Amino acid sequence: MYQLNHILVCLDLTEMDDSLIRYAGFLANKIKPESITFLHVMRPFDIPKEILEAFPELDEPIPDIIREELKEKVDEQFSPDVNLKINTMVKEGYPTETIVKFTQQNNITLTLMGKKMGYKGSGGVVRKILGIIPSSVLLVSETVHEKIENVLVRMDFSRISEIALQMALRIKELTGANVACHHVHKLPLSYFPQTQSEDDKKLQKYVDKISNKEFQKFVKRYKHEQDEIPFSYSLDTENEEAQILYRQALTTGADMIVIGSIIKSELNDIIVDSTSEKLAESEKNIPVFIVNDRKQSMGFLKSLFN
Repeated sequence: MYQLNHILVCLDLTEMDDSLIRYAGFLANKIKPESITFLHVMRPFDIPKEILEAFPELDEPIPDIIREELKEKVDEQFSPDVNLKINTMVKEGYPTETIVKFTQQNNITLTLMGKKMGYKGSGGVVRKILGIIPSSVLLVSETVHEKIENVLVRMDFSRISEIALQMALRIKELTGANVACHHVHKLPLSYFPQTQSEDDKKLQKYVDKISNKEFQKFVKRYKHEQDEIPFSYSLDTENEEAQILYRQALTTGADMIVIGSIIKSELNDIIVDSTSEKLAESEKNIPVFIVNDRKQSMGFLKSLFN
């Protein structure tokens, strides 16, 4: 689960591709995967006869033309210092289904995708993919800094937090980065903010006690050394966990946020944890590493595609 040996980089023929290709090169030097595949998915369409007549050079299949152009761009900008297998592919189909099936069939362990801050793009494909893709997903913006020195892990004391922490520790092993955990304590809906400072002190004391106690139980359950994992916590009074985590990452100088993806299934709908979705929003510049429970995701895929 914590191997990062087969990476998929999703390209869309926009300016974002340049940032993704460069970051993929940086990532390859850090984690030394066995293979990297650069993939563009073409939506199905028919080229009008008039265009074919006006541009006779298009007698070559369009996917082949695009693949050659992408390969040329990859060759120019992707220059890892390690030996690995590099593939450049163009497939016809609908992006969400094609990307998810590709990761399933090719044992992809990490999918690198862009979240656009200044460039055009709605991020719709990313949101759809997060809930069902069997690989982990790393989202980077076009202004991403190519460094991994401090990693912040979202901690809610659950099994999925342990999965995220294990991935972060794997990244630490590969890059030498520091790893810290942050818990956002959510108040129950029945709580109403008090105006008296004495009540605020009591509440803070309660959160201190509960958060530290739960973390102690967590490290004991999963056999971690508590002193080796810095732990901090915040109080969430307005259901803003994603924003609090992002502010914490900015404050502590984190280069990456790692979060376990909590997926729920209701009837025919797959519901992704809202914190994962909000951290994936374009205005948040820090890379977000969303760790999927592969076994759970593969179960969803069997019910969707089989």
